[in-house]
Amino acid sequence: MRVRAERGASAGSAWRGAGFAVAALALTVIACRVALAAPAAVNGRLQYETFGYPDADAAAPSWENFFSATLRGRGELSSTLTWQCEGRAVADDLEWTAGAYSLRNASRRRPYLSLVTAALDYRPTPELRLSAGKQIANWSIFDELQPANLINPRDESDVFRRVEVGVPGVSVHYGSGGIFAELMVVPLAFTPSRLPQGRWNIASTVAGSFGGNYIERQDLPPVQFDETQAGARVGARFGQLEATVIGYAGRDNAATLVPGPIISVIVDGRRVYKAQIISHYPRLRAGGVTASYPLGDRLLLRVESVYYNSPDRGRDDFLHSVAGLEYALDDWRFVLSYLRDDQTIAAPEQVTSKGERRFFQSFIFGEGRYDAGGRLRGQLRGGYDVDGEFVLLQPEISYRLWRTLRLALAAEVIHANRSAYGHNKLSYFDSIRHEDRLGTRLAYDF
Repeated sequence: MRVRAERGASAGSAWRGAGFAVAALALTVIACRVALAAPAAVNGRLQYETFGYPDADAAAPSWENFFSATLRGRGELSSTLTWQCEGRAVADDLEWTAGAYSLRNASRRRPYLSLVTAALDYRPTPELRLSAGKQIANWSIFDELQPANLINPRDESDVFRRVEVGVPGVSVHYGSGGIFAELMVVPLAFTPSRLPQGRWNIASTVAGSFGGNYIERQDLPPVQFDETQAGARVGARFGQLEATVIGYAGRDNAATLVPGPIISVIVDGRRVYKAQIISHYPRLRAGGVTASYPLGDRLLLRVESVYYNSPDRGRDDFLHSVAGLEYALDDWRFVLSYLRDDQTIAAPEQVTSKGERRFFQSFIFGEGRYDAGGRLRGQLRGGYDVDGEFVLLQPEISYRLWRTLRLALAAEVIHANRSAYGHNKLSYFDSIRHEDRLGTRLAYDF
């Protein structure tokens, strides 16, 4: 009874925090609108989800609730100066959310209230745009498998609810005719992606090696000049072909897990020794290309390839390549993509886990979607590891109840094949193979 009472109190605190976050977010947007002479365009989404985990071996709890509110605003300060911002409030009953907000994702738990983007755009000429503030710079041309997304971190507290997070920086974009170029600089401070929590924790893959007796720590680089990150891309259109060349120097926002020194802590008056698993963000130099070309009116071909190089002794050098086809037929849309990981240089030092960046070695991803503009929508997404380690299915069907209010039934079905693992390989997919879930989502767009 005591455990249930504590869990109930925690859930109540989470929902009270959600109410406070939504109120603060609304007041922020209202204040922005009052402060500006020109009217602002505001839109957003309110969303509530509840999911159950039917597998008896799934991690506790067997039910979870999640709430999010997103507000976006855009307005004009003058004919050449505009602003845009996006705020997000979240709450859950899993203790994944904390009250503290960090501009750099310094805390493991996500905040109740966060600023996704907040930037000023200056256009002295139609061809030139200068932006300053917290902004998103995702240069990938794919929706899911994104080797060219080198700058933007994501909040991956839940691996199936990933959210892009802006980084504080300055960018310059120039486009004229069929040629465009962009430079993005993130000065002084590095912002990592927020790692999965709870049942999705990557460290759980290697927890058995430590007997579960370990602590996790984030190795966040200091704020200093040589931690400045910079990325650039140049693109051109040749008829129907659009191609870009990209480059990046900084750090990888996807962590590797490395072992730390044994530490001692006092637990119930006793000294206990624990291992450390440290989230480390390798230095990164990357370059690649993206290209897209329509094959007729209904078929689109996309290709993306990026080479990752790091001077860190615990990081391999490798090439990520993705090729995909998208086919549109009336109310249907079909996507099929393939990602391949080719290691070129092995790291001289071993790490505890190479992290999410290296999860997929040879992976097929597909999606089928139906949307006739009416009340009913449906989609089926899925992925298959060519080595036979992992299969994922994500069916979803939704119905419009009223205006933009939709109710969806969604699921994630996960299968991992232990017999396919070679050389005593520890697979993240094996650690989540019991986490199938089924639930509902209620969303309102405004």
